[in-house]
Amino acid sequence: MLNDTLQRIALNQSKMQQKVVDHFTRPTEFLKRVPFIVSSHGFQNQYEEWSNVEGGEFREFDAPSVQIHADTAARQVKLGVIGGEMSVGEEAALNMAIGSTTDSAEAAARYFAKQTPQILNKSGKNTELHFIYNILYGEMRKYNAKVASDATKHTMINAGGTGNTNYSIFAIRQAPELNCGLFSPCGKNKDETMYMEWLNGGERHRIVGGKDDGKIGYEATWKAFLGYQLACPEYLGGIFNIDPANNHGVTAAMIDDLLDMIEADTSDTVLVMARTMKSKLGALKWDKVELETREENVNTKVMTWNGIEMIGTNTMLKGTESKVILPY
Repeated sequence: MLNDTLQRIALNQSKMQQKVVDHFTRPTEFLKRVPFIVSSHGFQNQYEEWSNVEGGEFREFDAPSVQIHADTAARQVKLGVIGGEMSVGEEAALNMAIGSTTDSAEAAARYFAKQTPQILNKSGKNTELHFIYNILYGEMRKYNAKVASDATKHTMINAGGTGNTNYSIFAIRQAPELNCGLFSPCGKNKDETMYMEWLNGGERHRIVGGKDDGKIGYEATWKAFLGYQLACPEYLGGIFNIDPANNHGVTAAMIDDLLDMIEADTSDTVLVMARTMKSKLGALKWDKVELETREENVNTKVMTWNGIEMIGTNTMLKGTESKVILPY
């Protein structure tokens, strides 16, 4: 899928932004593939939710034309703020920079630069978790509750697990302007998707709160305004309560049904799951492999499901999800 991902956006902004966003998305296999658009109104985005699309139909010459239309509803989604504050005591910064500088401000800058990659990694993982479990899961439940009386529109499947040792698999069709990520250029300037900003103008001051409370030192913030919108909620579904250890595994038929439910297309659809869940799906491939006695190495990795990309991410819960009660 060729979309304006965060990496592509950063590439068009600056080399520094590319490095920042690369750190942010490096551990997030799903977030890397989310197409992003600029929000329409700064910290919120206005869009149309689509449903019941009716296209053209064949007719006889000189016969009346059918009505072509789609049900749309004006919607608005707010972006969130991903970020936090960093602090370091003056003496701690100087101690870590000993031998390279005696300037405490420069030492603090080096300290923050050293910590930034790991902090951005974790921030990216938190963003991916928020997108999957809060936004996608929340909107999926809302949509399925709305269409609960019409089984032909359901997009959630129950694998049968009853405890708190479950996995889940999400399937979503993503496309700019429809189901996609949002970012706002409102911030320090319009050329940074994510940015760091010194508090107190980068001057040393007494820190209030946090691990360095009461110390003289330096503080900075990292911040980005991001969100996710679902203009076509019927193109999002999932399999829940997958518990292979207790005989509630996922089957090939379930995955096929899920992809059919959301009208999956190889050009824009992804299956998202915990990396360990993706490994377990190798067993479905193994069952269909015939070996000869001379064969020693067999690859059971699964990269796509009939052309649909399968994403295994380390951010999703690994067999510790609580039982999900479907809204129908």
